[in-house]
Amino acid sequence: MTTAPPSLSLDGVDHLAFVTWDPRATYEFYTQVLGMPLVHAITATGWVTEDYPDFVHFFFDMGRGNRIAFFYYFGLAEEEPPGDLMHRSRHLAFHVDTEEELAAWRVRLKAHGVRVTTPLAHELIESIYFDDPNGIQLEITRPIREMSGIDARDAELTLRSLIDVAESPRPTAQALWQRKAELIRKNAEVQGS
Repeated sequence: MTTAPPSLSLDGVDHLAFVTWDPRATYEFYTQVLGMPLVHAITATGWVTEDYPDFVHFFFDMGRGNRIAFFYYFGLAEEEPPGDLMHRSRHLAFHVDTEEELAAWRVRLKAHGVRVTTPLAHELIESIYFDDPNGIQLEITRPIREMSGIDARDAELTLRSLIDVAESPRPTAQALWQRKAELIRKNAEVQGS
């Protein structure tokens, strides 16, 4: 795998963009439930091509210079919601620092009538999950421990293994683990010689 040169790096998230069919519910959810200020809106007609629908693109401040944005397209029919797997996979995660903050957010969401999961711990983070009025899954997460160099090395081995296995005739998690073990053995042999 290749990495970006050290002199070239990205500096966080500027914005994530989604589509809404209900601008009122979206505005009320993000400003009142999540407490995010509305910071910008663009209205455009015939923007990309002649047949591109007219739209309003509006932005909420998530903090630290990060924004979440929504497109409202005039006359666009609402699409069917994605299947459950895609719904859970496509999500936006917000960061908090402590277990107490995570618990407080859960209480706040429930007080606003939002269905929210109990905290779920997974490796480095603990999270709660809920949906916005557009059916977008959101997550609020706190660190359980800091990421370290060993996490990055493990990720590199895991992705190298996944790439090899995904291109094979029968990709499975077991095949990934076997390939990863092979790579670990090879690395150990190289370092031991």
